[in-house]
Amino acid sequence: MRARPDRARRRPLPTVMGLPIPLIVVALVISSSIGLMLSKALEVSTTGSSTISGTSMDSPGAPGKNAAGLPVISESTLGLEVQRVLDSGTVLRAPASFDVNRCFEQQGITETLLTMEEVAWGPEGTRAWLIIHGPVDRNTLNSNGGVVNATVVLPSCGIATEEGPDSSLLWSGSAMIGAV
Repeated sequence: MRARPDRARRRPLPTVMGLPIPLIVVALVISSSIGLMLSKALEVSTTGSSTISGTSMDSPGAPGKNAAGLPVISESTLGLEVQRVLDSGTVLRAPASFDVNRCFEQQGITETLLTMEEVAWGPEGTRAWLIIHGPVDRNTLNSNGGVVNATVVLPSCGIATEEGPDSSLLWSGSAMIGAV
């Protein structure tokens, strides 16, 4: 019989800079898996926002419009409405009862007026003006896309009140617009 030594002699694993090659392979597989998952998550998050579709019918009483024919918008639908209004290319002139220049002055808006639209705001259907303004002109925005500012105000905006300028402000923020 042959005697077995107490310690079995194994060949040492090949190393690269002191690290065993199997450990390096496992680390590469794990990092590749994480990279693939992150790239898929990025793809889903960026294409998910552009696949949201919405239309606004132009006939009164259609879905998305109230009985008066005004688009009904809220914070969640504001971006789509801003895109639709800018894509339509129409420039709505405010009635004599609404002074957009005084409203801009009251709200501290110094940017260029791109367009505006009379809307019904929120679930209550509050009559309001959606004013779209930004640092660039419409042609640049249509060709390159970019960020525009949207302000939703009551028709009383621009009229001095005891409550101050915030009393006529319903919502103010930005919307990302794609190129046409």
